[in-house]
Formats: sequence, structure tokens, C-alpha cells
Amino acid sequence: MKRACAILVFLGIACVLLSQAGCKEAARPVQKPQRVVPASDKSAAVTEKAPAPREPKPAPDRTKPAPDKPKPAPDRTRPAPDKPKPVPDRTRPAPDKPKPVPDRTRPALSKSKPDPRAPAPKIRFDKVVHDFGEVGLETNNICEFGFSNVGDAVLKIIDIKGDCGCVVFTLAKKEYAPGEGGKLKIKYYAGGRASTAAKYIKVTTNNKAKPEVTLTIRAKIVPRVGFEPKRLNLLLKDENEPIGKITLTSLDGKPFSIKGIMSTVNAITADYDSSVEATKFVLQPRVDKARLRRVSSGVIEVQLTHPECKKVSISFSALVRFKVNPQVIIAFNAEPGKKIERNIWVLNNYGEQFEVASAKSRQGIVKVLSQEKIRSGYKFVVEITPPQRGGKMKFTDEFLVQIKGGELLKTTCQGFYSRKKPTTR
Repeated sequence: MKRACAILVFLGIACVLLSQAGCKEAARPVQKPQRVVPASDKSAAVTEKAPAPREPKPAPDRTKPAPDKPKPAPDRTRPAPDKPKPVPDRTRPAPDKPKPVPDRTRPALSKSKPDPRAPAPKIRFDKVVHDFGEVGLETNNICEFGFSNVGDAVLKIIDIKGDCGCVVFTLAKKEYAPGEGGKLKIKYYAGGRASTAAKYIKVTTNNKAKPEVTLTIRAKIVPRVGFEPKRLNLLLKDENEPIGKITLTSLDGKPFSIKGIMSTVNAITADYDSSVEATKFVLQPRVDKARLRRVSSGVIEVQLTHPECKKVSISFSALVRFKVNPQVIIAFNAEPGKKIERNIWVLNNYGEQFEVASAKSRQGIVKVLSQEKIRSGYKFVVEITPPQRGGKMKFTDEFLVQIKGGELLKTTCQGFYSRKKPTTR
């Protein structure tokens, strides 16, 4: 600033001198003719020296402020680079935001690492694995896990969980003083198939150093009563067709008795004496073929008094005399009145010749176009005429074939209407 003021003062003085010089030069033209007259050297020197210093002095004076003017420019631009500095300052809180996250988790870590000098409970089990060995099918097996609180604070049992519903536990109480112990009773229900099983029980306590303890139970599930045959294959060709016998045998030598016999739709039964106890039984099953025609497969269940085998289950299947194929017909994108053709076969599984008494539709939607006799049965060509929609999305009908002197066979017909709107002409 001082320098600028000095320059301005200097310029002002220069302007004053220039103005005075201009005034003198304006007055000199009257005296110019007198310059021809010889004058003294002093006067000539005076006249020559006066303009010489006046004219060059303003030129260097005027050029000096020119290089000085850019100097304030960097001074004015210095605040510009300083302005962005607050920008990184404002952005610093953004990367600092995640810092509270580890800070918040630090208390959790400190909680999981308690002071080893502070009183704490500690559970100790007498064993963590129990092996039942061989157990019977569908039997309940019980074991115990003894434990004690070897810590110096009250032990609390927070939770006990098994990995399946076949494990049930019993515990007298859930809090134990230092030095006090208890027993965890486990009841394990074995499945109905021979296999090797391993189940896990997780015990959670208030011991922060080791809150969970896993207990394991193992068992080999084996049958205690054997049976033959493993599956019954029955025929319905003849009412007096003989059926094989069923043999039950104790595999561990323990005697048992038969309490009852049940089967699917009660199609199979047998005579037995519940008061007889033995290690082996031979049963002669009786078949109600009228009931057996209602199903093609099922199960025979024999109830026993064996301590490790309460029942045995024997599967059976029956080869029915007649079959219809297909049993279900489904028509998609059906349109009212647009006919659909399908084939239906009625066959005899034993290669017997038979006659059809009647073939008709229950609702009248299905109509027989042709009936052809083929090897071991008949072939029907049927015509399905979808009825008017009536606001419904589907229709259903049944095609019934009555065997002469025999069974009534059925094929279900279902149709689903097209979602496209019918075009009107």
C-alpha cells in the first residue's frame, strides 16, 4: 500500500510538471523567431536542457507501475487456493462416521471376555457322549447326563435344545449353587427303520467363557422281531387263490405274544390267540377280495408284546383283475361345443376274456364313438363335448364301464376352458 501511494504521489507531481511544461511551450512560439539571433551559450544550454529531462522522465515513470500491477494479482489469488481447504475439512466427518461402529462393538467384545478374577459359574458333565448300543425299532430309550457347578457363582441353565423331536429332556431345576449338581434325563425315541443314529443336545448356560456344551447320544436301531415275507404280492384272479403264510420270529430270544392284526381297509386278517406267548408264530392270512379291489396296495400291522418291538409292518400289493387306462383325462384350452376325441382301454391283467355290459357317461359330456375288441380287453374311442361355460372355468364328467358279472371301472374327464374370449361374428 505504501508503495502504491508513493507511486500515485509521484505520478501527480509528474502531471503537474508536464502541465507547466505545456504552458511554457504554448507561450514560446512567439519567441521562436528570436532563436535565430545568436545567443549566449548559457541560454542555448538552458533551452536544450529543459525539454530533455522533461520528456524522458514520464516514460520510465509510466512503465514502472506496469510491472508492479501484476504483483497485487497473486495477492488477490492467494485466498482462492485457500478457499478449497474447508472442503476437505467438511468431508472429514464422512470417513469418520464408521469409526463409532467398532467403538460400539468394543463393549460387546469386552463382555465376551470377562475378568478372569471375577466369580463365574462353570458346568461340568460327567460325560458328554452316551451310546445306547443296539435298540429296537420304535422304542423309547432313556439315559442321564450328570453335571455339577464347579464355578464360584450361581449356574443358570438358560436353554436345552435337541436337533429333532425324537429327543425329550427332563431337568429338576435351572439354577445351581457353587458345588451343587444335577441330572439331565434324556428320552430318545428310535425310528421304525434299521439304521445308525446320532443325536445332539445343546445346553446353554450363563457361563460367559463357555456358554454352550453339546451332548451326543448314539444308537444302532435293529429289529427285535423278524418277519417273512417282507412283502405280500396278492392275486385277485380266483376267489380261492391261496395266500402265503406270515412267519414272526424273536431275534433276541425274548418271547412275545400277538395283541392284534390290522390292515388297509381291513382287507387282510388272520387268526391268533393273544394268550399264547412264544418266540415264533406262523400266521395264515385271510383276504377279503371285495375290499382288496378298492386298493392296489397297503400295509398289514401286527401288534406285539415284545419289550423292544411293539409292532411289525408288512407291505402288500394286489394285482387287480381289471384296469382302465387312462384313469384320468384332462383337456386344456377347451371351447364350448368344440369336440375332443380320446382313447380309453379296458384290460384284464390275467389275460382272461370278458364282456362289457355297458359304457356310458355320467353327465352326458362323454359319448362313445366306437368300441373295439382287442387282445385282453377293449378299446373305446370317445368324444368329449365341452358344455357352455356358464361362468365356470372347468367341467367334469365320468366315463363308466360295467364289466359283465364283474366290476365297475371309471375314467374321470376334466376340462379347462380357454382364457381367450370367444370371437363373435
